[in-house]
Amino acid sequence: MTVRIICDFDGTIAEQDMITSIMRAFVPTESAPLIAAVQAGELSVRKGVEQMFALIPAEKYPQVVAFAQAHTVVRAGFEAFIHRCSELGWPVTVVSGGFDFFVEPVIQQLSTPVDVYCNQIEHNGSHLAVRWAVDCDAACEGGCGLCKPSVMRQLQAGGTKFVVIGDGVTDFKAAQAADYVFARASLLDLVRRRQMPASSFETFYDVIQVIDDGGSELYAHIS
Repeated sequence: MTVRIICDFDGTIAEQDMITSIMRAFVPTESAPLIAAVQAGELSVRKGVEQMFALIPAEKYPQVVAFAQAHTVVRAGFEAFIHRCSELGWPVTVVSGGFDFFVEPVIQQLSTPVDVYCNQIEHNGSHLAVRWAVDCDAACEGGCGLCKPSVMRQLQAGGTKFVVIGDGVTDFKAAQAADYVFARASLLDLVRRRQMPASSFETFYDVIQVIDDGGSELYAHIS
């Protein structure tokens, strides 16, 4: 049996949702209704994010990159968490609806190799455009943007147990496919409402504490 960690980036590894932060910095008025519609489930993540980035002129791309990298704050305990998972032999895969220019610099600083799935931005046209890394597969109803459950199905091997770590509505489909969830913010409300096996967290030290407690509920679901 393999325990595999699927970890979100925006609002999870990074303290802030960087896509939202970028929109509020560069196109605050125009993006506000799109952000609200995605968060309310009225607009798919895929369509919402595409429409948001299409608001930003391509010539602003270097400024967007510089802003994102300067404002990405990593949640406390992340590197210690990666080290603990490595000790346990639990592979960690970062699966992010975010973008390579702010996800990969954080992951590349780790001493332990971690696989990453994230998106890219095309900036050759008049406005920014999203290049999605993983489309929804036949088992998904669509609209995900980068489809986290599709990634999980690609990584599935006999006996694999999935632990999902996330914070928002974009993590909910992955959480539904998981054996256990570490959740915060709106994802925590969603999983608690449905009585899914989960623990709350604010830092990755909270996650480590549950992992190190051999009697925690986690092990009833991954053993």
